[in-house]
Amino acid sequence: MDRTDVTFLSQGIRCAAWLYRPVSPGPHPCIILAHGLGATRDMKLAEYATYFVEAGLAALVFDYRHFGASDGEPCRLLDIRLQLADWVAAIAYVRTLDGIDLERIALWGTSFSGGHTIVTAARDQRIAAVAVQVPFTDGTTNIASEGFFGTLQLLRASIHDKLRQLLNKSPYYIKVAGAPGSLAALRTPGALEGFQKFASQQHWDDTITARILLPIGFYRPIRSAPNVRCPLLVCICDQDQITSPQAALKTAKAAPHAEVLHYPGDHFDMYFDPIFEQAVTAQRDFFVRYLLPDKVRD
Repeated sequence: MDRTDVTFLSQGIRCAAWLYRPVSPGPHPCIILAHGLGATRDMKLAEYATYFVEAGLAALVFDYRHFGASDGEPCRLLDIRLQLADWVAAIAYVRTLDGIDLERIALWGTSFSGGHTIVTAARDQRIAAVAVQVPFTDGTTNIASEGFFGTLQLLRASIHDKLRQLLNKSPYYIKVAGAPGSLAALRTPGALEGFQKFASQQHWDDTITARILLPIGFYRPIRSAPNVRCPLLVCICDQDQITSPQAALKTAKAAPHAEVLHYPGDHFDMYFDPIFEQAVTAQRDFFVRYLLPDKVRD
């Protein structure tokens, strides 16, 4: 396969990406991948892209603005609206590339980006297929799990950062993952250890702007599921403590053409064997089935 460093503009901001192309002649279907909350593309996404490209699919793996190798100030600003715009820009960029089949563009998301891909596919009916794993689909479940005092703590941090923004002051940052009871976006049992296990310590700053904590609670990709008209694969870890497996299952049931696969384990178990190998193989086969139907028949 061939991997090149590329960039595209999202509302005038440069987003960095890797473009993978198979060695076989095109035009190729293309899968677009981006990471979950606070994560960057160098956290195992190359492993997923490699599986897909070896099956004859092209892939674009990108960093959201404000994260990783992409531009944007302040750093590590997490904004749902802006990230959704980055998905739209990534799709538009892929549709300008030679050797790409414009009608066979698919999306892949994990955790927070799983919700983004569902919303994006509902808005863009040309998307050919979507695969998500341990997807964030309903922020109200996160509010419920925090309880009153936990929600109050996160709300205060979010408002504090938002006020600093309005006063043109530097952002108030919190940890992406922390121990239960700490001030962090992810603080369920095992979240800190799981995030540290798969994060690239060389490149990763483990903080995000706190203003995202309030919008997360009201972000509900599940409401977009009925409008996802393409095939949708939902991979769920049944003991997931970060993104509700029950909400993910309800999301799949609301989508017209969804398939569901269940795996034992918690959220971050999805990124490591034996679940990683099982899930990524199923995702590859799903994409091949809908994007390369001639190969399936052969």
